[in-house]
Amino acid sequence: MMRRFFATTLGQILAIITGSSLITFLLFLALLSVLYPDAPPPPPWPWQIVYRTADLVDSLRAVPESERSAIIAAAQRPDMSIKLTQAPAVCETLTADTRKLETVLRSELQSNIPKITSRLCESGDPAARIQILIELDNQALEIRVDKPEEPRRFAFPVISALLFLCVAVAAMSAWAVWRVIGPLRRLSAKADAFGHSVAVVPLEEEGPVEIRRAARAFNLMQERVTRSIHDRTRMLAAISHDLRTPLTRMRLQLETEQTDLMRDKLLRDIGLMQSMVASALAFLSGNFDEEDKEWLDLGALLSTLCDEYEETGAIISYEGPEQMPIFCRPNAINRALINLIENAIHFGETILVTASLEAGTIVVELADDGPGIPKDRLRDVVEPFVRLDPSRSSRPGSVGLGLSIVKEIVEAHGGTLELIDRLPTGLIARVVFPSRN
Repeated sequence: MMRRFFATTLGQILAIITGSSLITFLLFLALLSVLYPDAPPPPPWPWQIVYRTADLVDSLRAVPESERSAIIAAAQRPDMSIKLTQAPAVCETLTADTRKLETVLRSELQSNIPKITSRLCESGDPAARIQILIELDNQALEIRVDKPEEPRRFAFPVISALLFLCVAVAAMSAWAVWRVIGPLRRLSAKADAFGHSVAVVPLEEEGPVEIRRAARAFNLMQERVTRSIHDRTRMLAAISHDLRTPLTRMRLQLETEQTDLMRDKLLRDIGLMQSMVASALAFLSGNFDEEDKEWLDLGALLSTLCDEYEETGAIISYEGPEQMPIFCRPNAINRALINLIENAIHFGETILVTASLEAGTIVVELADDGPGIPKDRLRDVVEPFVRLDPSRSSRPGSVGLGLSIVKEIVEAHGGTLELIDRLPTGLIARVVFPSRN
């Protein structure tokens, strides 16, 4: 269980934070021990002794001498011995601790006491005590307290504060990491769900910039994959439907045993089938992206295509500059223009091709005098496998991919394809290319 937890992003980051906090804690302790080898005595020294002594002095001065013995007896402690004496034996050793204690006592008792001394009694006994002598009327109040222990470098409050800081940092970091990797968990769940069903809603783009980019890339990938699957499904449905007619005719011709007489019809049906399959494969492959770009004279290409189709009997003309260079994939552009011209020739009788340079863009328009397209269907016809004719066989060899291929080629070159209703009848296919891309 623990191994599985530390295999997750949260577990690994939490382990890193915990380890780094522990190392920081140890380094901090080591740094204190080096920078402060003689740490000052921890509180409350010497204030606790000072407060007790000041309270005792005030109490003794407030009662008659006959009652002082009872107060002294009540104030005795294991670490403090108290007595009143006429001739005390004064210790001689003066240390930093005794000086500090004497200074604080004078400050606390102010000028009410004429004489205060503090010395260290060195008797060879490890339990040597600090002596405090305070003049009280005609007597001396002698107080002896245990010698204070060596000050600890790292008292319990310091260590507790450091430990609390490390635990708090680790806890807050774990919470922050949990919030950060939340979008990653949801991305993983969406990816797993997409592997089982393509009907998945887009993932919300949230979290850090990198995770939002990953979510955006996933949404785009999901959209492309879904569209590709739908396009292939529609392609298979369209081809399977359209192939029935020529296959049925070929079967009937073979069953009647009149193959010699029907040879031309068989060849025509085979040609239609080849055209359908080739069009579908060309759309699916999209290999025009693999072609290298080079400079092409678009004006010369349009003029040549119009001349070639005019020689076949089509009524088509070109108006525009003879030279119009564009940096593109020549074969892909040629294929797109041929699709547009053949589409116009199929539906119209007279075709006019125009080209112009406008504000750094190249505009090519193909206008025909055909029946046109309803305005509410202008966007639909550029989608794959969409045909407006009720009968799928109205245009032999077509599976509704011509304009879709043109759109993909144009957009791959940074351009746009727009279909415009022409008055009184007909359609205008407008292609806009950037002059440099």
